[in-house]
Amino acid sequence: MKTLLGVLLALGAGRADDLSQEVASRGWIVFSAKTERGDWDLFLMRPDGSQRRNITNTPETSEAAARFSPDGKKLLYYRMPKGEILDNNKYGLYELVIAQADGTNPVSFGREYPWASWSPDGKQLACLAKSGIQIVDLATRAVVRRLDRMGIVEQLFWSPDGKWFTGTANGLGEHWAIGRMNAATGELNRVSDGDCFNCTSDWFPDARSIVYSKGHPKTEGWAQLWKADGEGKNKEMLYGEIGRHVYGGFISPCGRYALFTRSQEDLGKVDNSQTTMALIRLADAPVVGGPSEVLRAQYPKAKAGPVVDLGQGWEPHWTLAEVGLRK
Repeated sequence: MKTLLGVLLALGAGRADDLSQEVASRGWIVFSAKTERGDWDLFLMRPDGSQRRNITNTPETSEAAARFSPDGKKLLYYRMPKGEILDNNKYGLYELVIAQADGTNPVSFGREYPWASWSPDGKQLACLAKSGIQIVDLATRAVVRRLDRMGIVEQLFWSPDGKWFTGTANGLGEHWAIGRMNAATGELNRVSDGDCFNCTSDWFPDARSIVYSKGHPKTEGWAQLWKADGEGKNKEMLYGEIGRHVYGGFISPCGRYALFTRSQEDLGKVDNSQTTMALIRLADAPVVGGPSEVLRAQYPKAKAGPVVDLGQGWEPHWTLAEVGLRK
């Protein structure tokens, strides 16, 4: 039986119940959500929104931005004091914690590892320090290699093939842009358009394409979910909705679905944005959620769904591994 927060809503035409059944047994999603106490905890749920449960339950601290390791056995996330405001542009500057995938055995790594992301083999971390990009050996915590940041300011992620980084960067256009960096040479190229605001990039499983958010000027600045190849070509809109900013896009490990956060206000401060999560089938893209004459005119071939609403939460991440749950 699904919980109330796992109820599925079709944001337009389409069979959200069919999509729900399609993804229900495809691993687990971890995400952050605000509790009744006012702090933020980590939760697990099935990709259809069922079996949702708190896996940190820490009243004096907040946990955010969880990422499964590539093998699905570990979690990386950031911890902050309960009174600290969760901010989409600052969460990576707090205390790094690594735990088992079910939240057990958390180990603090301190605040020396900003904007950390997993290497493809899970044995290293890439961190975005003020002095540059640092490659850290997870076992010894030693910095084994450094690269210049080249203007990357936040949200650094390592490609599944280990050859590239992507992140939000300045210096690639009038506004923040999405950059792709060669992990060997440090060479940076622009992926997104340079004349509008772009952020929260991540990789497709094949490491050839990048998913990112784009604040499109023709849609009154509402951020949409987009796709481009690593050279910044073959750009496609995946999901857009007037009245919601779409951030934190993540492509399922099987490469068939897009998972994202829907925000009522521009992030920044997550507390004020009333974020919910949703997913679509990539084969249905582009998808326009809800009624919108503007988006329908801009994308006349876009579908209206299906879209699965996964309830309240922020920055969801997906693994196909079976995560053991505490009883």
